[in-house]
Amino acid sequence: MLSSSHWLIVAGGLLAVLALAHSILGERAILGPLFRDPSWTLPVAPRPALQSLLRFAWHLTTLAWLGVSAVLFGVAPAFAIGVLALLSGVTVFVMLRSHLAWPVFLACGLAALRGGGWLPSGVFVALALLAAALAFGVAALHMYWAFAGTSTNNSGVPSLPNGQPLFSPGPLACIAVAIAISTLGAALAWAVFLPAAWPLHTVLALALIVLTLRAVGDGRFIGFSKRIRDTAFGRADDALYTPLVVLLWFGAASALAL
Repeated sequence: MLSSSHWLIVAGGLLAVLALAHSILGERAILGPLFRDPSWTLPVAPRPALQSLLRFAWHLTTLAWLGVSAVLFGVAPAFAIGVLALLSGVTVFVMLRSHLAWPVFLACGLAALRGGGWLPSGVFVALALLAAALAFGVAALHMYWAFAGTSTNNSGVPSLPNGQPLFSPGPLACIAVAIAISTLGAALAWAVFLPAAWPLHTVLALALIVLTLRAVGDGRFIGFSKRIRDTAFGRADDALYTPLVVLLWFGAASALAL
């Protein structure tokens, strides 16, 4: 007669087989034929983005079942969920970087691993220092723009679908952004190298709010929620600007967790 542990192994094995079959057969029988058909489209997004969305959503189900299978095999739940969330975040980032799910998955994964005792505090130190270096670099770039002039292309500011910029940032605006971002960089470095104090926590908390709002966006021109994406700025925002904002967010959150 099988023991309780043996039954759990059987359940985990069946779930793992089902998960793999879900991805393999889904690609062969559903996703592949659907994507090869040129006739379908939806008005909510361009077809390449929809294909990436459908593909990662399909395979994230596979990852979820594999995570449950690992728990049935005896892996610590916090570890399994943390790794699953991190893998899900990386999957979404690679397949559709403009989707809000990937930073949420990554935050969930780090929190689960930290809460389960699997993530050393050195990871938070590294994230805070990386974000500090990024903040100082971005601040230096804005100072350069303030005194040398901004780029002549439209990838640096939001623009209308016809390419017309919404505004033209002057030197004072660039300097103001540089001061704000360098203040964040200084706060991140302070959190790592100096004793914490309430002003630091206040600055980091405010930074988290501002960075969250910037990453989520205004629903039109910036962030994950923007609808106007097929512009020079929109493409650069999806590929670079918003991911960098998310990295700064993780740095600020890590500094608060130290």
